Amino acid sequence: MLKPQIKDLLNNLKTLCQTAIWPKLIRFPDYLVLFISSWWHLILVALIALIFLYYPLGGILVEDIDRDTSYEINDNPNEQSATIDMMTFIINREINEKMWTPNLPFFFPSYFLDNMPNFQLGMFDSVAKFAKILSLVASEKIIDGEAPQHLSKASELLEYPGTVWMFSPTNKLLPAPSANTQYRKARKHLIKYNAALTEGSKIWYKNTQDLSLFLKRAQTDLWKNTIQKLEQSIRENSQDIIDNNADNIFYYSQGKIYAYYLLFKALGQDYKDIIVKHNAYADWTSMLKAMEQASQIEPSIVRNGEPDSLTAPNHLSSLGFYILKAQTFINKINSKLSQAPQTKE
Repeated sequence: MLKPQIKDLLNNLKTLCQTAIWPKLIRFPDYLVLFISSWWHLILVALIALIFLYYPLGGILVEDIDRDTSYEINDNPNEQSATIDMMTFIINREINEKMWTPNLPFFFPSYFLDNMPNFQLGMFDSVAKFAKILSLVASEKIIDGEAPQHLSKASELLEYPGTVWMFSPTNKLLPAPSANTQYRKARKHLIKYNAALTEGSKIWYKNTQDLSLFLKRAQTDLWKNTIQKLEQSIRENSQDIIDNNADNIFYYSQGKIYAYYLLFKALGQDYKDIIVKHNAYADWTSMLKAMEQASQIEPSIVRNGEPDSLTAPNHLSSLGFYILKAQTFINKINSKLSQAPQTKE
């Protein structure tokens, strides 16, 4: 009894497909053309909204260049490092609390941002260099003579390219860990290392030579990777009516000096006794002030005007001035550190 019913059902479906569905499928291209010709204005408006609203407004909402200099390290046990604590703070703020923008793909509204990505890349370049020096210094200061694995691993992870999202920078077809993932791992290693200092399994012996090394490495980095690039951009492009690369150089350089401000502020807490003993506290404070002033320059539009221009400012030279001022005090501090510490009579 069921077979005739199934046969009739199949025949009905076949008839329906032949008379109703198939003719419409054949005419689908015609319907599509008709729809586009009838609704082209709606499609056009949607595309314009996507281009001129989604990306600009989304970018404005995402962009958050944080130049806050008021952050203070909490009172830590004497064994812990305020510098490492500051590094974990910077990583957490830029990776977890904010959006890491340098590696975002095209479908994010912040894809066309360049100021915040350059600022963040500049910051993490300074953090990576500080971590490398910390690893170098601490590997020779551990009580049992073993290399501090957590610190060296953090240093390695922080050198990972900040622009990697999901694919390898050398072969775009191969998946790769994102910069966010690598930096979070680095932060965990830094936290573990500070915990090891508290437990006493690792001891960080501080001396004048190590402090001088931090200052010299930072000075070299600022000169080669900041001052020279600022000067080159001013020399080669300041005569241009519009310098599209000026804001990239400005924000990358400012991100570097801002991170150095936070890191040296914490380093001063770690090496406070040595700084005071060599009568360098006033110079250290002046160095930090110059770095802070550099990080607080906030132009609405970055201009790279000619140095003798009457109307066009040059924000690159303003930034470079304060960085050079900070370097002057670095020289003074290093000069005092090379001398015998002063003693009270």
